[in-house]
Amino acid sequence: MRSFLGFLAVLVLTTLTAHAAGESTWNADPVHSSANFTATHLGISHVNGIIPILSASVVVPDGTNIPTSARASLDPSGVDTRNSHRDDDLRSAHFFDVATYPKMGFVSTKFVATDATHFTATGDFSLHGQTHPVTLTCEYLGRGPGMRPTEQRIAYTCKTTIDRTQWGMNLFFPVVSNNIDLEIDIEAIKQ
Repeated sequence: MRSFLGFLAVLVLTTLTAHAAGESTWNADPVHSSANFTATHLGISHVNGIIPILSASVVVPDGTNIPTSARASLDPSGVDTRNSHRDDDLRSAHFFDVATYPKMGFVSTKFVATDATHFTATGDFSLHGQTHPVTLTCEYLGRGPGMRPTEQRIAYTCKTTIDRTQWGMNLFFPVVSNNIDLEIDIEAIKQ
């Protein structure tokens, strides 16, 4: 019995070590990462904005650049469209209602590679107190050394379009389009 328990312990440790050695976690550098959105104004022009990324991470298996999991937390109170009146309105109960819903985020549920550098990321997107699935079209941009010795960085860009009314933001159409384009750019550091 003691031999069996010893064998079992070695098997578990070997499996855990192999799993840990087989993938790495990369945490976003907020200074070099951004969450951008585009809305159509009056059906004729685009308004662009940025929502700060508080934190984001991806887990990437060895031997590939396609992640197996990702998560991000964003700060809608920091929305910036280069117009303070519009930004205040976006923070209000008309849109993000940051007093009630101070964070928004994404947690992946599935990745599907289309080739060595392109993939889709499906996951749960939380916004305005509601969570719904979204699918992003993503591209691996590259990896390489950072500015510090031994630092390694990796970069991705992902895009999707959401219907804001699905998250309960229904006001001011057609002044503001219901369809909002999102683009997430992540530069992450290997941990």
